[in-house]
Amino acid sequence: MSDSSQSEGQRSRRIEDCRGDFEEISRLIERSWAENTQQALLYPADFLASCFESPGASFSLAPAIYDGSTPLAFVAAFSRRVCVKGRELNLVIITFLTVASELKKRGYGILLWSELVKRARVAGFDGMVNYCVDGESMNSMILGCCRMLQLPTALAYTIPYWSRMLQPRKIQGAQAEPTPDAVERFLGLAAPIAKHTPMARLWSRAEAEWQCQRRIGSVVAELESGPRRGMIAGYILPVANASRTMCLMVEDVLWGDLEPQDRVRLAKALLDRATLAGVQMAVVPHLGYTDLEPFHAARFRPSQRVLRAYLTVWNGEPCTEALSSMYLDVF
Repeated sequence: MSDSSQSEGQRSRRIEDCRGDFEEISRLIERSWAENTQQALLYPADFLASCFESPGASFSLAPAIYDGSTPLAFVAAFSRRVCVKGRELNLVIITFLTVASELKKRGYGILLWSELVKRARVAGFDGMVNYCVDGESMNSMILGCCRMLQLPTALAYTIPYWSRMLQPRKIQGAQAEPTPDAVERFLGLAAPIAKHTPMARLWSRAEAEWQCQRRIGSVVAELESGPRRGMIAGYILPVANASRTMCLMVEDVLWGDLEPQDRVRLAKALLDRATLAGVQMAVVPHLGYTDLEPFHAARFRPSQRVLRAYLTVWNGEPCTEALSSMYLDVF
């Protein structure tokens, strides 16, 4: 009887597009990732929904395995236009790969990830980026799957993190909200990065608008010093711990032509905005495309978290060696 019931349950499981049931997906991620060796972030339903409101996002690039109305596994890919060593490529970042605890080590993760890769190739993308936490089993899974599918894959960059704790405090002075033309300034500050960075994101206006203004938890700080200007953008997420520690994830560090002392002021302005929003911890990935000395001056220190970025290019010449730096969102 039990074998028959199990077979029936397995037959009812199938891959389909994500249904937009983000409350259930959020709970699935939290329960599954709680078993990882390192502390994970919490991805609330509204944050996941916001991700799928970003330009180019599609449920067709977010396959899930369902058993009736229950999601058992989930993965998503988000499109990025990227310049890789002078070549413009349309890539996907693959993220949120999750399998229910009771189904781990049964091949569901490999099955779902492979399905997503197939969908990305059929959709005409040139390649993909996979991020894996250093020391987790997903590193060997990704590399093994790429070998199985004969996809040329390189460890493009090893990403250390810097972090610091923020204490509640009174902030002196009003914090100006970003103005509508902040998007244009963001685009202007981000564009030159591709000239000196071997892998750099290329922004559309719609993407920059979502990044700065429409994303749930978005935090943006700007500074003008005479004719000079700079900007930093990030977002806030809770940590998946008992106290739900609010964490600022710093993404776009665009110093522009600011002088060193003004860069320190801009970093402080970002932390002030985050503190007002109730943030208790701030984290910045060290990607090599920008100077992080102002964050060191703001008492950021190396953390134990390290990610590995794997780059796969299946259309045209593959990238087979590590990069000296990269500018791409990491999540």
